[in-house]
Amino acid sequence: MIFRSATRVVVVLAATAAFAQSAQPGTTPSAPILNRPGLTTRTNPAGNKTADPQGLAAMRERVEDMQNTLSQMRVVLRHMQTNATKSKATDSLAKANLDMWGLMVSHLDKELQQMRVTLAARQDFEARRASLYKQADVKAEAAAQAARADQAARMAQAEKSTAGVPAPVAPASATGQSSDRSPAAPPTGSSASPN
Repeated sequence: MIFRSATRVVVVLAATAAFAQSAQPGTTPSAPILNRPGLTTRTNPAGNKTADPQGLAAMRERVEDMQNTLSQMRVVLRHMQTNATKSKATDSLAKANLDMWGLMVSHLDKELQQMRVTLAARQDFEARRASLYKQADVKAEAAAQAARADQAARMAQAEKSTAGVPAPVAPASATGQSSDRSPAAPPTGSSASPN
């Protein structure tokens, strides 16, 4: 009976350990920065509340799954220990089995603590990153407002300077209007005749 439940727990443990050690591609610390999701393009995490930067929800879910599996394993280990003490058998195989389970549970407990620390660090990093993006957006908006105000002031200055100056008078030939003066007559004189 103990061997069957121990086998079941070992299978659950192996599956959990394999699942906990697998990471999404590009999210491991050794992955190049350009391959990490969310860092290649800026998606304004402060404005988009539904965005899940760096897969934090998946990481939280892994931590919760690991915690649930570990608590179940602790229950099985306690049950095995109580059965071993009730039987009063000093079987070396049962003792080795209990030692193995104790080591696995303590190892998974250490991994769970590391996952919690990593999750807390990522949450802190994402909060700081969102804050920096928000500050950059505020600065960009302030700069845009200052540029618009400067442009409006220049336009107002230009309108003010052109309002006080009379419009230049264009020459008559340029406007196409006829003048009061008649065209000049050809010269008449004795020197002008060829005969």
